[in-house]
Amino acid sequence: MIWHIVTRELLDHLTSLRFALTTFIFVALMVTNAVVHLQTHPERVRKYSEKVNASQTELKSRTELYALLQKGPGKLYKRPSSLAFIADGGEALLTDESVSGGFWRLYDLSYIWSLGVPRLNMEAISNLRPTATAIDWVFIITYLLSFIPLLFTFDALSGERERGTLRLCLANSISRSILLMGKFFGSLITVLIAFYCAVLLNLAIISTESWTQLSGADWGRLGLIVLIASCYAGIFVAIGLIISAMTRESRLSLVLLLLIWVTVVVFMPSTLGTLSTRWMPPIQTHHQFQRAKGAAIDQIRSDFLNKREVLREHRQSAETSQKEVAGVDTSELEIQRELVSKDMEIRERLSRQHLAAQSAQVLHARRITRCSPAAIVQYALESMAGTGFNRHLQFLEHCRLHIRQFRNFIVEMDRADSESLHFVGVRRGMSEKSVSPEAIPVFEDKLTFQDTLNPAIMDILLLVLLLGGVLSGAFLVFLRSEV
Repeated sequence: MIWHIVTRELLDHLTSLRFALTTFIFVALMVTNAVVHLQTHPERVRKYSEKVNASQTELKSRTELYALLQKGPGKLYKRPSSLAFIADGGEALLTDESVSGGFWRLYDLSYIWSLGVPRLNMEAISNLRPTATAIDWVFIITYLLSFIPLLFTFDALSGERERGTLRLCLANSISRSILLMGKFFGSLITVLIAFYCAVLLNLAIISTESWTQLSGADWGRLGLIVLIASCYAGIFVAIGLIISAMTRESRLSLVLLLLIWVTVVVFMPSTLGTLSTRWMPPIQTHHQFQRAKGAAIDQIRSDFLNKREVLREHRQSAETSQKEVAGVDTSELEIQRELVSKDMEIRERLSRQHLAAQSAQVLHARRITRCSPAAIVQYALESMAGTGFNRHLQFLEHCRLHIRQFRNFIVEMDRADSESLHFVGVRRGMSEKSVSPEAIPVFEDKLTFQDTLNPAIMDILLLVLLLGGVLSGAFLVFLRSEV
């Protein structure tokens, strides 16, 4: 019986003007999205390849251990996502390269390369909604795939109640639950037919370009993205049925659904994130961060100069014996190594703390905006597409892991040289043997399926729970409503 109702609903919807206009709008936007991606993505990939090759060439030109340590691994670049056409994720607000921190010289010492914090536009990132409308899948799904289901369901029950056909249907052996499920699946399948056709056309156009070929993992992520979008559409189909079951006039149902859509999809995501940042205590500005870092580094240098002066006084008064290794006084080298090591550590520690404070504010704003299913689906799509703020944090974590590996490589190479004094960070205390360019660790930014799935799991679960909740609400409202 339920499939008979679904078939009837499908035939009514597929032969309607609403379906034709829905299909046209979906196809037009998806084709536009594909054309724009074909024009922009190859250029991003080409620039990324050029930057990576230039950085690796410069890195491999250094054959001295001290030069490798002092200049570091060079700039580390974030790989453009092959699914950037799905979610832009505010990539224009996020840097695509690592940042080196500081430059100083003191006597015969120089700083060691350290990973700094990229400057972020916190006000724009905290809002987390598209300011200039980017026609990506996030825009199409969050706005159209929530609005169109309401157009197919606003009169699903109220319209039949007005015409008197609802009483006739329920006078037969059809239960209310079966009738509701039939209308739910009929409306959802109709919307998804138009959406899936547009998606297939979008992917067919994108696949024609060799620069945009998708891997097996990309297709797996695409499949999960389509399921997320389908769940999101189901939520608004159920909301449409709830309001249609509560009202006796189709016009009133449509007005209420429009108000709900504007509030939930447009107003809440664009407002709650901004308000939440004002409720939280202000974070350290970039200028304050630079001042705090400068004060900490000045204190380290002051301690170094004091220790150096004390060492000289001891030498002049001959109160202490000199530490020597292979005939070289190592007391001065120990102080110098302590200076450059602490300088590097304090720079990176303060940078991590500053980034953690920024991240906490953005993530807190996201938790609040998750009151809206539109925000939930946006964050889920950004995570699965490998763009957005979570992807940026993953990139910085990959950079930190590579820098640790890079420094361990330098320490191991220095230890392997028996002639070295093993004072890493001081030119006179490190190995002077040349390093093979092929042995130098090279950074390669990778994004696995698990990396994209992990941050999206919570949002996916929230969507599933929300779908179950609104469906249950539709059942309760329809069972209690008068025919």
